[in-house]
Amino acid sequence: MDANGKVVGAVPGKPNNWGRWGEDDQRGTANLLTAECAQAGAALVRRGAVFSLGLPIGHGAPNIGTRSEPLHLVRRATADQVVGDTDHLGIESSDDLVVLALQASTQLDGHGHFAHEHTFYNGYWSGLMTAGQGARRLGIHHQAGGIVGRGVLLDVARHADLDPFNGAITAAMLDEVAAAHGVEIRPGDIVLVRTGWLGTWLSEPDTRRRRRQAGLTLDTIDWLAAHDVAMIAADNKTVEAVPGPEDQPILSWHIGALRDLGLLVGELFDLDALSDDCAADGVYEFLFSTAPLPIVNAVGSPLNPLVVK
Repeated sequence: MDANGKVVGAVPGKPNNWGRWGEDDQRGTANLLTAECAQAGAALVRRGAVFSLGLPIGHGAPNIGTRSEPLHLVRRATADQVVGDTDHLGIESSDDLVVLALQASTQLDGHGHFAHEHTFYNGYWSGLMTAGQGARRLGIHHQAGGIVGRGVLLDVARHADLDPFNGAITAAMLDEVAAAHGVEIRPGDIVLVRTGWLGTWLSEPDTRRRRRQAGLTLDTIDWLAAHDVAMIAADNKTVEAVPGPEDQPILSWHIGALRDLGLLVGELFDLDALSDDCAADGVYEFLFSTAPLPIVNAVGSPLNPLVVK
């Protein structure tokens, strides 16, 4: 390991973006999100219709089961003051807090989330992520500048009548759906893939014990690299199909996406309302905007992504 925490002689998989934006880069494909990308996204706003893609958190919210359930705790409530427990300053106010696993809901994977062969994206040593200090390289705070640009919905669930628990979404299928929607994938795009998994899980409780989920196959790593996609997000727990190929490491798509490409990866995006709107007006491109919380040295962050059409 060198003085900057890089593993000497580390070899990434192919394709990869190691060294593309400099030997010390910690932002990965966020570097593709230029001012021109933000302008291109803003130019797509026609109606001013806004869609939140984030799941609710806390009381009454669904626990998807990827992490421990979030806790919403009230420290001070105005109701107490109404019945006589007056604030010592005489102020009627409330205060609360949340105990939240950073990847328990709609969220962004940080590049310190997944390593392979003791290396993270850009060759950083995986030993730099510790319980005491967190991710000393590749922390989520490096993405706090925001993710803003042209978003594209590829509604595979609607177009292909995809089985949300057993469907496999290949690169060829992504091309087919893009053509059907009349959109092309451009460098710096934020691509949202709807599998139908989340909507089914929320609306059909008897399906919640099923461990399989539809998602992307390994050949989409080459597709994402060839199109210079800045961010990929889906309405399932892992973006990739689970289970994956038997002859590959578990969650092998994550290795290619996070460790090799330095890709921005979003999970558990609620895409159903956006899907209905896109099907109604035939417009599958829009302004996309979100930002992770600037939690220093964290490996993930909750999101409330917004789409404006």
